[in-house]
Amino acid sequence: MRAQIQHPHSLAMLVIMSSLIASAPTAIAAKTNHHDAPQQLQVPTLAYDESSIVLVWKAPENTSKIVDYQVYSAGKLLGKASDNNNKFSPAKPYIDHFYANDKDNFQHKIVLQNFTVEGLKPNTRYQFTVKAQYADGSLSAASNLVTAKTSAKPQIVNIRDFGAVNDGNTLNTKAIQQAIDSCKPGCRVEIPAGIFKSGALWLKSDMTLNLQAGATLLGSENPDDYPAGYLLYSYSTIERPASLINAIDPHKSAPGTFRNIRITGSGVIDGNGWQRAKTAEITDELGHPLPQYVASKNSKVHEDGILAKNQVEKAVADGMDLKNAYGQRRSSLMTLRGVENVYLAGFTVRNPAFHGIMNLENHNVVANGLIHQTYDANNGDGIEFGNSQNVMVFNNFFDTGDDCINFAAGTGEKAQQQEPMKGAWLFNNYFRMGHGAIVTGSHTGAWIEDILAENNVMYLTDIGLRAKSTSTIGGGARNVTFRNNAMRDLAKQAVVMTLDYADSNANIDYPPAKIPAQFYDFTVNNVTLDNTTGKNAVIEIKGDTANQAWHRLVHVNNVQLKRVNPTAISDLRDSEFNNVVFTELRGDTPWHFSDVKNVTVDGKPVTP
Repeated sequence: MRAQIQHPHSLAMLVIMSSLIASAPTAIAAKTNHHDAPQQLQVPTLAYDESSIVLVWKAPENTSKIVDYQVYSAGKLLGKASDNNNKFSPAKPYIDHFYANDKDNFQHKIVLQNFTVEGLKPNTRYQFTVKAQYADGSLSAASNLVTAKTSAKPQIVNIRDFGAVNDGNTLNTKAIQQAIDSCKPGCRVEIPAGIFKSGALWLKSDMTLNLQAGATLLGSENPDDYPAGYLLYSYSTIERPASLINAIDPHKSAPGTFRNIRITGSGVIDGNGWQRAKTAEITDELGHPLPQYVASKNSKVHEDGILAKNQVEKAVADGMDLKNAYGQRRSSLMTLRGVENVYLAGFTVRNPAFHGIMNLENHNVVANGLIHQTYDANNGDGIEFGNSQNVMVFNNFFDTGDDCINFAAGTGEKAQQQEPMKGAWLFNNYFRMGHGAIVTGSHTGAWIEDILAENNVMYLTDIGLRAKSTSTIGGGARNVTFRNNAMRDLAKQAVVMTLDYADSNANIDYPPAKIPAQFYDFTVNNVTLDNTTGKNAVIEIKGDTANQAWHRLVHVNNVQLKRVNPTAISDLRDSEFNNVVFTELRGDTPWHFSDVKNVTVDGKPVTP
């Protein structure tokens, strides 16, 4: 990927002056040894306000000697990344618990690559550097120097000044929208403590929406409060309803249609999509309560849904068949489309009728420290990126009813007219529940490429890394790196690459691709997995021989797999597996190959 410096406009009070800084992540970091300085110290897009600045940096591929990072301002030590994450990362306590239960020291140790500097003065420049701290107590040389400027104090707009009522029953759509509309460039709209019910809201450029501690934005259960919103793709045939929070222009979707949107705060955005499950709430591994929602489907939505039920029933009453109504007429929690520069930080996502946070055709998106609590709401993804570029996701806690982080790029031959989904850096997240932690597909038509997922922890998810599509969707995923990740008690598999994905609610409304989908140039390095609870192959790779669709250039190195099932690998070309160690294998032999060519295990050719 090409490194670049972002230049926000009306919110552009951040100045970064470094010859090495780059906002766009690269899928492959520069080769380095453990004594090298941290690379590409940077401030993520819009990750600053009048009193704080967020820093992130690249770690080397081999992090075995690094135990922490130290952050400095003008030569003065501000603190260590680990201590800082204790305060600012909802993922950090769960990561600590994960390793506290690694009694035999089996798991790969991740490193933390971010730091939030607080207590700063408005409209003031600061300088920062970072050093790696090694196990022997020594420090690396300093990183590149970054000079960053906090923003000026913004205009504050409180929704209560426009008549919003926090009783959980009053519909506040008009009042909240008036507050947003009154917001001048650079202003911050505050949602104070209390429960504010609302229908669809429409954000605009150059603003911050902030949910204060104790605030809940609760979605209305009335489908009439969510007007027709958008077509997922220009070649789609069914219009989806608006989400609870939107930045959508019905006439255009190119990046730059909107600019500089921030959604922040420690409050909750609740889509009011489904009823609570019979358990209602469980206690997680830290003893914290986690809400639980019903696991439903289209035939049961009338029993289990709230907004989901009402939207589907309205669509059916209007003449739509149940399958399409269920698959296309439920609201997601948030849809941001055509936005240049997005910053999402701190808030909790709950109970969408459909998907969680949808980023469509956006450039430069950051999701920092979000809490996703959507389990087991049907299709309740955490955060999705469709045909977007340059995204960064870190410090998130995921407990989702579908994929945790999903990438999409359109379907069929017409998808080739779109931009690819390109450039993602995913790090320091805790994935607790979800069909897949990191998922490329199933919409792969315009290609998903340049993805780096590193220094994450996965616990109880179905799958670690999943690539899914079908031949007719076309495109695929390439240059995907999954490294320095630790996993335990997955329901199914470590890595999956298949072309037989099927969604019972999907509407096939696209001309098929002329060239079948394919996955290639996938790298899995320095990964550990202790225990899978299902019967699935721990690594599954399968193409589509009938359509001459094979995967290739898969590189798996230095992977430890404990208490897992054997692999099932077919339709693979020009690939290698090196130092993949199986312990307490549930089977006679770890490797099961068929229809592979030029594939090696520890340098020896595989003969199926």
